[in-house]
Amino acid sequence: LDCYQQIGVRECLFFDATGEDRAGEGELWGYALTPEHREPLEEVVLPNGERGLRSEVLGLVAYVAERRPPSAPGRTWALTMRWHDPATGKDLPDYDQSCDETEAQRARAEAQRTRANAERTRADAERARADAARTRANAEKARADAAEREAQAARRRIAELEEQLRQGDGA
Repeated sequence: LDCYQQIGVRECLFFDATGEDRAGEGELWGYALTPEHREPLEEVVLPNGERGLRSEVLGLVAYVAERRPPSAPGRTWALTMRWHDPATGKDLPDYDQSCDETEAQRARAEAQRTRANAERTRADAERARADAARTRANAEKARADAAEREAQAARRRIAELEEQLRQGDGA
């Protein structure tokens, strides 16, 4: 602690999951440090009944919780240090919860990518259908234009032939 005090560390918290380092004093202890002295961190009782140490620097309360394996709900697997945020009244996620949340975020992101890809595929298919319809419409218009040109040519030819007939009748 002397070293920490000399370099300006304001708080120091210790967690001993085995309880062997400070026999009889518990698994969690800490000090507020100033260059001149050290004081034990304030002990508080959390809403869940656990006792913890308040970190003024972090604005959080550290406490010891039992970690239980999911496969054996009644048994204690190990002791772990947890952080409680008095401002929100909630515990911060521990490593396993963070990993689970990260996995859940990845799964949500992957689902979102899948939905986006499916939407892109649907949009591409719709564009292809629209392009095909445009191509069909253009081809139909080209056929209609060609038919109109043929009809005009036929009308002109009829007009020419009628003119020839009139001239032949008058001659």
